[in-house]
Amino acid sequence: MIIELKISGNVRERKNGLIEFRNPLFGSVYGRSVEELRAKLERKISLAKAHLLKKTAKKKKSPLLSAFYEETYLPYKKSRNLAEHTIKGIEYNFNYLRQHFDKPIAEYTPKEIESFLLSIEKTRKAQLLQGLLNNIFRKAVLDGIIEKNPCDPIDHIIHEMNQGKALPFTDQERFFVSLFADEHATLAQKCYFAFVYLTGARRNEALAVTRQDVDFENNVLHLPGTKTEGSDRYLPLFPLAAKLLQLMPAESKFFPFCEAMVYKIFSRHCDKFKLHDLRHTFGTIQICVNKIDVKTVSLWMGHSNIQTTLRIYTHPENLDRGIFLNGNLSETEKQELLKEKTGKVCGIIERFIDEHTQIIPKF
Repeated sequence: MIIELKISGNVRERKNGLIEFRNPLFGSVYGRSVEELRAKLERKISLAKAHLLKKTAKKKKSPLLSAFYEETYLPYKKSRNLAEHTIKGIEYNFNYLRQHFDKPIAEYTPKEIESFLLSIEKTRKAQLLQGLLNNIFRKAVLDGIIEKNPCDPIDHIIHEMNQGKALPFTDQERFFVSLFADEHATLAQKCYFAFVYLTGARRNEALAVTRQDVDFENNVLHLPGTKTEGSDRYLPLFPLAAKLLQLMPAESKFFPFCEAMVYKIFSRHCDKFKLHDLRHTFGTIQICVNKIDVKTVSLWMGHSNIQTTLRIYTHPENLDRGIFLNGNLSETEKQELLKEKTGKVCGIIERFIDEHTQIIPKF
């Protein structure tokens, strides 16, 4: 029996009387008569054509990755009231993508995305770009631009984070002496690093502090959180930090300069450590020298989990290994020596403040 169709395949009549048509695209299709079989095949052909047209139409209207980012993804992220530095981070990372990786968004495959990510030498950079691409493609799926996120099958890039540590007292002294003698750094820039050291603020939290965040009358400091919801917090305005802030002109922000500037200055005077290590130093001193309760310090630091505080900020050996390992000293004697060294560093900062208080009027 022969059936005239515009597609190729094999036809046979089965023992039960059904007519079977076999085709690589549709598999086996059965009918009790030629007319029924033809009708079933025509329906399958019609559905296949509709699907192909839909797929082709989607592919044709698929925007470039850069166009989707600029017209849809970035405005969407800005509408969610994210911190300014978070938006800047997204823009910075996408500028890297734009230079190396831009074509119609529907044409990306998991294999080429994985190859691109593995070609990046720095694992932290690759990790950040993987997260950004994943979020962009997820948004494209939600908006119906693509059917599947090509990042889904890709294994997460592994990056071993360096937790950082407190600066030893000798490095603390060396840093502030060198910083305060720097003729190319402004007063506000020098005060910025002392402020981070004295409050444990994250770099962007310190940059965001305004006059409205400081209650000099009640000695309360508000740090506008820039990392997580719980990072927005209040802590005591310690006397030396208050004295430091009173050096600043009566402007909205105490430290009106960019993140890149503080990195540049810090590396000029302390290339063995990271800027974030000043924050580690504050937390370690509060717990290991001043003996402040860990839970309290955790709140001051803006940690969402007290285990983070315990893991990173309970290492007095980072401040002075010689004192920590000296078996001839009692714990009380060690404590007194650590306090003495802390006071010496604070004395350097206070002398700097006093020198400038004479020439800078207070609020």
